[in-house]
Amino acid sequence: MTPIWSGTLRKMRVEPTAPVAYRLTDGCHDAQRRAADRELNGLLGARIELRLAGAIACVACGRRIPRTFGEGYCYPCFTTLAEADQCIVKPHLCHYHDVNNPCRDNEFALAHCFQPHVLYAALTSAFKVGITRRANLPTRWIDQGAAAAIPLAELPSRRDVGLVEHALAQSFPDRTHWMRMLGQARPAGDLPAFAAAVVAALEEMGAAGLLAPAERVERAFDYPVRRYPDKVKSLDLAKLGGAAGVLEGIKGQYLLLDAGVINLRKYTGYEAELHAEAGA
Repeated sequence: MTPIWSGTLRKMRVEPTAPVAYRLTDGCHDAQRRAADRELNGLLGARIELRLAGAIACVACGRRIPRTFGEGYCYPCFTTLAEADQCIVKPHLCHYHDVNNPCRDNEFALAHCFQPHVLYAALTSAFKVGITRRANLPTRWIDQGAAAAIPLAELPSRRDVGLVEHALAQSFPDRTHWMRMLGQARPAGDLPAFAAAVVAALEEMGAAGLLAPAERVERAFDYPVRRYPDKVKSLDLAKLGGAAGVLEGIKGQYLLLDAGVINLRKYTGYEAELHAEAGA
């Protein structure tokens, strides 16, 4: 095998082409030291090996650490940075206006949280409702491995849309079963019908920001997958130190090898090397 890329892992860069285009991207905290992106679609059908280099660094400050917290942070950054706060995962818990527990970073809040956010219906492992910043579409859908998605409403902040999603969660699922998502190209079901049910619930709630029917358009995604696994088996890079196999596909933020699947996002902050058979 020949080394073809080395750097600090982070979620893959995606382009909404047909099929979706994937690139390995260096997540080093120092932009000047980052390796160039490595195109991955061309490796389909080739034998590859992803090896951990034995070092982990915080993606925010570069501190060497024995383990990561959240998505690639050291503990001090995890407990102080706004992008690692609990309201990023649970936006209905936003505490920006709480004088006793103010936002960790006002500039971050204004740039990321107080921006237009979209509530959507998606078909990942099954139907689900989700939210994301408008600027993150359609990347967010691809990162989740969505076969298709439909935007339903747009609200002015992350907190606003998070409160609506939290209310809907009592009646509509908001999670993806990753093993089911990786085991098939597209689950059965009528996404427009599911979206219509969500819209009806939004109308009954009197929710603001409902998009016009002409804007509630389904967008489908085709992933670079030669063969979906009959049985999904997760490969633990932290335990194994690496993993090798024929690259059968890429979906969401997962590499699908004939030996098992790797959730690259899980290893954000880990230094690694990618090797491929000669000529790949």
